[in-house]
Amino acid sequence: MREGIGALVALAGMILFLVSIVCLIRPIKAIKLGNRKRAGLALLGSIALFTAGGFIMPPPTPEQIAEREAAEKQREADREKQNEERAAELAAEEKANADRAAAELARQKPLMTSAAKTLWQQVTAQAAPCDTTSKNFADYIGRPGASIYDAYDLAQAANRICGETATNIGQLRVSSDIPQSKREAFTEALTTCRNAYYSKSSAFSQMAEVLNGDMRPSAVNDARQAAERSQAGTMLCGFGFLKAVNDAGLSLEEVMGKDFAEQEG
Repeated sequence: MREGIGALVALAGMILFLVSIVCLIRPIKAIKLGNRKRAGLALLGSIALFTAGGFIMPPPTPEQIAEREAAEKQREADREKQNEERAAELAAEEKANADRAAAELARQKPLMTSAAKTLWQQVTAQAAPCDTTSKNFADYIGRPGASIYDAYDLAQAANRICGETATNIGQLRVSSDIPQSKREAFTEALTTCRNAYYSKSSAFSQMAEVLNGDMRPSAVNDARQAAERSQAGTMLCGFGFLKAVNDAGLSLEEVMGKDFAEQEG
């Protein structure tokens, strides 16, 4: 009995609370709450009613408390079970996606290998004239009695040829046979190679200026540093491709040849 009366009093307090809130914003004369003062008093009355309802209702019995605790524990157990089931579903979904990706990669691997190998062959073919001219220049400079005039001509030729090499490498494109997710590394490698041969061209230009009579210490030092940078850039070209091949999960020996595979090993 007390529980029912208390619930009704608390319900009345809740209804009065909602009505008084509305009347504080917009007074309603029809229910004797035509101004905000009355609405404020009604709000206080609603709080008093709600509190009184709580006092009227009897405290829960030990059995009710135990029942509520058991229900809460059951709800918690149900939530944990749902979370575990969801986690298991997500794990299974992730594994299925990974398996599908691995299967797709295995299917694409022969095409990827062929495309990467062709791209590397194109780079080395474009780089060959510059590399050969660079070697010829170095061999000639190292000879006893080398002519400064011939060395100047070789440096000028190397500047032109290496510039053309850089331009040609910059025009190469990564085949669509290499998936988009793996393509970026090969594109970056191409950019590194292009920049390396532009650097070589610039280095030979500076060497030619020195050979042409600009023997200032600063000019000689700049030419030496440019040559060192160009050598490092050429190495980075190969390493960039090596990284791209590794990241794509391809065989270094199949793509770049046995020498590169042995260096990596």
